[in-house]
Order: sequence, then structure tokens, then C-alpha cells
Amino acid sequence: MAEPPIYLDHHATTPCDPRVVEAMTPFFTQTFGNPASLTHDYGRRAANALEDARISIARFFRVQPNEFYFTAGATESNNIALNLLVAGDHLITTAMEHKSVLMPARRLQKRGVELTLLSPDGEGFIDPNSLRDALRPNTRLVSIEAANGEIGTIQPIDDFAAICRERGVLFHSDITQAAGKIPINLPALDLASLSAHKIYGPKGIGGLYVRRGVRVEPLILGGGQEKNVRSGTVNVPGAIGLSAALRLRASEMAAEAERLTALRNELWDRITAELAGTSVNGPRALRLPGNLNVSFDRVEADSLIVAMRRFALSSGSACSSGERGPSPVLTAIGVPEAAALGSIRFGLGKSNIPEQVDMLVDDLKRAVTKLREISAA
Repeated sequence: MAEPPIYLDHHATTPCDPRVVEAMTPFFTQTFGNPASLTHDYGRRAANALEDARISIARFFRVQPNEFYFTAGATESNNIALNLLVAGDHLITTAMEHKSVLMPARRLQKRGVELTLLSPDGEGFIDPNSLRDALRPNTRLVSIEAANGEIGTIQPIDDFAAICRERGVLFHSDITQAAGKIPINLPALDLASLSAHKIYGPKGIGGLYVRRGVRVEPLILGGGQEKNVRSGTVNVPGAIGLSAALRLRASEMAAEAERLTALRNELWDRITAELAGTSVNGPRALRLPGNLNVSFDRVEADSLIVAMRRFALSSGSACSSGERGPSPVLTAIGVPEAAALGSIRFGLGKSNIPEQVDMLVDDLKRAVTKLREISAA
């Protein structure tokens, strides 16, 4: 049987850590009760386990347990956060956000919400002064991601939150790509969204942080679970998995970030030194540890991915990978269309080792050279 490809798409998702799976397993077959069924021991045990998970997650982020709500993932959390806006309100976000922010924002605009999209600089950073200048008397919410999953830019969200707090404006951040990878000062924010599957946890579970005193409007109505923020039977195994994943992040995050930054920089230096006609998109510093986005001149990303059979790669956000055309993130930072169509995102994770970087660079050199020869013929 052929060896599976080496996984280099950790911004799209991560493999569930076996220790997380072990923590979740009893909640499928033993402690399987509905946590809303408090009339018997099965339900009470599930409810207690759910609250223990909530407490553990809150401890990781240094917030109160009653400020954290379980959802199906960051997409749902982002939609709930933006759902507090009504006609006449003003929303500020950026041109680089995930579609689960941008699409609800566009729908709100059609319903009478005023919308401002802030433009990033060439490395993907949003200038805090541009946010300050965009605020209006009717600005109710600002939503800016903590880190970008395509080009790795880490935004100064503490600065954004402070500006908003001074003006009495709510600040929300999609922290999905940052949580568990870099430190996040969650108490400084008003709302935040995350998913478990980006940090070696299970798919289908995430959370929404809502600072005490902030009210949100639910998207899903029903049984009133999660204090009416998100109705529906809570995914207890998933919540246990998210809690377990964050506990592991607490002990492993710092060392892993240092190792992946060194590995990423080695890959960066070797690609740009050994392959002509390459350019890196995004910043050198203030970048997610395992992220590298590279444009290859005179090469289409789709063709290069197919040629790199020993590696699992992507050209951008997993939520947009089936679409044609340049990445909106790369377009927003001013990357020319041809370069954007030739960009590959390398997402390093804890399973990747230096020997794989050697293999990757060797294969890239062969594949890029061959594809350029074909295009010139």
C-alpha cells in the first residue's frame, strides 16, 4: 500500500489528538445522556461533565465559565455574534475576514445595516488609526480576526479592543486560527469565536465567548440550551474534546510555536533561495508559527498541487478551495492576479519534521521547473 501524503494543510483542519479521542470516547457509549435531562443520573452525569468542560475552557482563556457558550463551530459563532446588529447600526469589519463574517455582513447590509470594510496593508495588517477614523456615532460592532489563516498575519486585536472600549463599541474577533497557537487576551474582548478542529480537537464543536453584560440574539430557537444563546442538544463528546484539546495546548503551545516558527523560517529561506521567481505573501514577523504562503511565478497553484503527490497542500481557505479566481485575501493585500493564482499555503503542524522540509523543497524544485518548461513550450 502506498504511503499517505505528508500533511501540510493544518490551517484547514488538524488530526484529532489520540489523547483527545480517549477523553471523548466514554461520552459516546457510557456517559451518553442528554445534559438537559436532569430527572435521571444519565442526564445529570452528562450535564456535570459539560460544565466541567466549560470551566476548564474558561480557565484556559482566563474568563468566567458563564461567559462561554458551546456551538457547532466558529462559523455558527461568527453568525451569532453579528446577529446582534439591526437596521440603522454600523458594522466595521475587514476585507480579509473569513466568509462566515463577510457573508452575514453583506446580508445585514441588505437589511439596513451600514457596513465599512477596512483595507489591510501589503502584509495584511489593519492600521488601528484606520479603525479609529472609521468609527461613527451609530457604530455598534467591530469584527476583526485575530490571525489570518491564509497569510498568517497576527492582528493587534488588543489595540482594536481598547479603541472600541473607549468609544463604547462592541469588539468581536474570530480567533479560530489563533486560539491554542498564540496567546490570546480574551478578557479584553467583548465577543470571540473559535473551533476545536484547528487545535487537534474534533470537528463539529466550537464556542462563542460573550463578555458578561453583552447580549446576543440567537440564530437557532428551540429548547433554550446554552442560556438561549444556542438551542439544540449540546454535543457533549465534542465539548469534552474541545476542553481536552485546550488542556493539551496549555502545556504544549509555547514549545510547539517555537519549533514551528523555526521550521517555517527554514522552509521560507530555502524556497526563496533555491527557487527563482518566488515571493512570500504576508509578514515575516507577527505571523502564525506554522504558516507560509508563497506565490510561484508562471505556475498555476492547482497544477502544482497535483504535481506534488507526496504532500497534502492547499491554495488557500478550505471554505473557498472549490472556487475559481484569486484569493480575496491576496487580492486585498495587493497581490497581482497572476501571482495570487500561483500561490500555495503551507500549513505546518506538530507532526511535521525537518526531514519533510528537505523532501518538500526537492519536490517543489522539480515540479516548478517542469511546469514552467511546459508553460513555455
